[in-house]
Amino acid sequence: ALHAASPRADKPLVTINCAALPDSLVESELFGHVKGAFSGAVNDRRGKFELADGGTLLLDEVGELPLLVQAKLLRVLQSGQLQRVGSDREHRVDVRLIAATNRDLAEEVRKGRFRADLYHRLSVYPLRVPPLRERGRDVLLLSGAFLEENRSRLGLRNLRLSADAQAALLAYDWPGNVRELEHLISRSALKAMAKQAKRPSILTLSAADLGLEPRQEMPPVPAQETRRADSFPVPPRPLREAVDDYQRSLIAAALVRHNNNWAAAARELGVDRANLARLAARLGLRQTTSGS
Repeated sequence: ALHAASPRADKPLVTINCAALPDSLVESELFGHVKGAFSGAVNDRRGKFELADGGTLLLDEVGELPLLVQAKLLRVLQSGQLQRVGSDREHRVDVRLIAATNRDLAEEVRKGRFRADLYHRLSVYPLRVPPLRERGRDVLLLSGAFLEENRSRLGLRNLRLSADAQAALLAYDWPGNVRELEHLISRSALKAMAKQAKRPSILTLSAADLGLEPRQEMPPVPAQETRRADSFPVPPRPLREAVDDYQRSLIAAALVRHNNNWAAAARELGVDRANLARLAARLGLRQTTSGS
């Protein structure tokens, strides 16, 4: 919308997902490279900044950029000049930059994971997009759009939510935000269809079809209460199994938040990507090609 309403509307709108790129290719993707710059560089190639010259460049997940690339990005933003990888020649570009991230960049700056000068250079006009759990009844409006998509896909005359299904959607915490809602509606419609003896023309999704449970808050332990070590309940299963289940749930939740991008999930969890892959394999989590 920003691009379409601007004087640059007739120029290119170029997007790049910074989280989906290996660290070794980020610089080439942004700034381009010349033939022979590295193994596999068989031709000169323009980067996203040059492709967006005169138009708009969207850097999605800008918080995932390596610190070295952040320094070079800052130079382009300040001077409008860039160098392709392996070249000494300067290229000048005129680009409107929009940067998006799900990270708290101010906190990333405090932790030394994001350059303070780049943070302030990007923070010209910040727009905060609230998570789904903070958007009240928007969840029902978005559900309506996803219901219509699935109604058409399944060949139904009407696909709707029951009152208890609407209440369940409003009570849920949505750690995976809108993408989680989209997949939930699709999955629930298929499950509800499978329960029908014959193909219906109207299908109503119930809370049971959604299978959601609102977040359960742990009751506080009274301050005066003390326990001896032998007063704790005996776990119903071995400790190793409980730890594996906990790790499995953490990894799965991180993958949902990052749209199955394993590199981004590894960064959030603070582990090496290869170590995460080995741990996931041991836990029985299958790695897909997204973000690999």
